[in-house]
Amino acid sequence: MYPEIQLAIPSSLTIETADQKIKTYKVGQIARAAALFRVNRIAIYRDPAHDDSRFIAAILQYMEAPQYLRKLLFPRSNELRYIGVVPPLKTRHHVHEQDNVRDGIVIDVGTGCAWVEIGLDCPAFLCTNTLRKGERVTVKIFSRDPLEVEAIQKPPEYWGYSVRVTASIKEALEGFVVTAAKRGQVINPEMCDEIKRRGTGLTTFVFGAPNRGVEALLNEAGLSIEEASDFVVNTIPDQGTETVRTEEAIMATLSVFNVALHEST
Repeated sequence: MYPEIQLAIPSSLTIETADQKIKTYKVGQIARAAALFRVNRIAIYRDPAHDDSRFIAAILQYMEAPQYLRKLLFPRSNELRYIGVVPPLKTRHHVHEQDNVRDGIVIDVGTGCAWVEIGLDCPAFLCTNTLRKGERVTVKIFSRDPLEVEAIQKPPEYWGYSVRVTASIKEALEGFVVTAAKRGQVINPEMCDEIKRRGTGLTTFVFGAPNRGVEALLNEAGLSIEEASDFVVNTIPDQGTETVRTEEAIMATLSVFNVALHEST
């Protein structure tokens, strides 16, 4: 059974450049990697050296949202100025009009009812007293003429990721922690077996900043890398470049673990 996955990335991810178009594309690469490898959560931990968490979160959240909800969820903002440079995710919940399971946004509520925008000709009506205006909800359409829906739990297939900002790297260390560092071990079957034994429990992959590795960031937070991690891994052994960019480390690490988890017994 595949575990629930969280990425922990620094707020200094974009410290290398002031060019907003390049920054947008860089964050977009992480969103693509997250969707490719079924990441469930992304935690942006604050790095005192550079806090661009608002920008990073805006790009990640915009890319994850279904296209028909974006105008409701995201007013025009400077953070999204160059969002057109990133490729779409095309995940399962970025549905076509004919699909019958859709995400929606509650646009109005009444006594025991709610109206939900689901990207069709008219809002859907739900009998409920638990939803709030602006809340996101997944619904199943069981009639289109007239339009009738019911709220459901998210389907078992991959359904996107959530994004949050934490005050420090410590707060992002949840579940089974795998830290990516140059001096880490090369991945081995025992690591994957241990993750698999945890079933669907949360596994957090922690990555450092472009200008400082994760070990330095943990040390600044008062933790050694050994204290913070269940495994410290190097998924690009014998690297041919002096440094590995954060987005490159994410893609390499998730790719290696994806193959290893599927092949381990």
